[in-house]
Amino acid sequence: MRRVALIYQRKLLEHDFGPGHPFRRERLALYFEKLRVEGVLDLPNVRVVDPDFKASEDDILLVHDPSLLNLIKRLSVGGGMLDADTPVPIGTYERALIQAGGIIYAGRAVMGGEFDRAVQCVAFGGHHATKAHYGFSFGFCYFNDDAIVIRHLQKYGYVRRAFILDCDAHHGNGIQEIFYDDPTVLYMSIHQDPRTLYPGTGFIDEVGVGAGEGYTVNVPLPPGVDNENYLRALREIFPPLMREFKPDILLFIVGADNYFADPLTNYNLTMAFYPELTNEVLKIADEVCGGRILIRLGGGYNVKAAVNAFYLVTACAAGMEKLNIEDVATPPTGKASSWITRQVDSTLTQLKRILSKYWACFK
Repeated sequence: MRRVALIYQRKLLEHDFGPGHPFRRERLALYFEKLRVEGVLDLPNVRVVDPDFKASEDDILLVHDPSLLNLIKRLSVGGGMLDADTPVPIGTYERALIQAGGIIYAGRAVMGGEFDRAVQCVAFGGHHATKAHYGFSFGFCYFNDDAIVIRHLQKYGYVRRAFILDCDAHHGNGIQEIFYDDPTVLYMSIHQDPRTLYPGTGFIDEVGVGAGEGYTVNVPLPPGVDNENYLRALREIFPPLMREFKPDILLFIVGADNYFADPLTNYNLTMAFYPELTNEVLKIADEVCGGRILIRLGGGYNVKAAVNAFYLVTACAAGMEKLNIEDVATPPTGKASSWITRQVDSTLTQLKRILSKYWACFK
């Protein structure tokens, strides 16, 4: 049975974007209460850890320009706004170091053999944070923890190659920017068509540059996509890439913002999707990289739906077989329209043609 670390950083419970903001502070506490009620915390292979570990400024500067670090540090003193969507409450800088430190601790513990898997539910985002602040929305993010943990693990010799699978509904433009010329990190994002959703990046022809060409893989799916078509897209692209790339570790970003009742997005996925997604990803991680996987629970703006989805992902990671799959509203019925299926077919055909230039598995 896989040994699982649940990263629960109590200091992050203090982070509050403010009234009316879609990223609600209560998500984190409610998620852990759900794990307790459903018995996940009682499993003998599961350990809750609040690591006494912060990211250092050097860790942040592995990824970000000093101007971003100094901006967030300054705004954190009295409170302020990084942009119209991303408040910086007092104390944000310290909490940002704590959150980044949590996933770094998890990565070191997994690569060091203390745990096989680790799960972290975040209090604010990461994958939209670019190297510097260019003046447009930061998408509820401060530092790019997803990139920071990979760079830290590489710097200290824990990993050479890493695969990042991003299943948030929004494209991780920050991760893409940071690793766009790097062949040691394969970034794959499955997200809503960027013509219909923030941040407007992540088209199939965005594949990387220089030595990193072919190591960025974007799978944009149309609004209204259902469980079957999403999982088909995952199964046709993700396992072949994992088997050919052979990473040392997999970083798996899961958003609950792709749920049908999320207020910010337009997918048609139900709660039954999350166990299928997670088990598929865990199976490939077990096959390719010895099961070494970090799971980050990210976006999700219907609080109850996010709590239920994140519980399902965590329970699957912990090896639970009996799951309480509970939709928070009446789910959509019937199969996806033929238009959506044709759109997914077309995207996958074009994407495989593009990727065949770089990957033998698609030739």
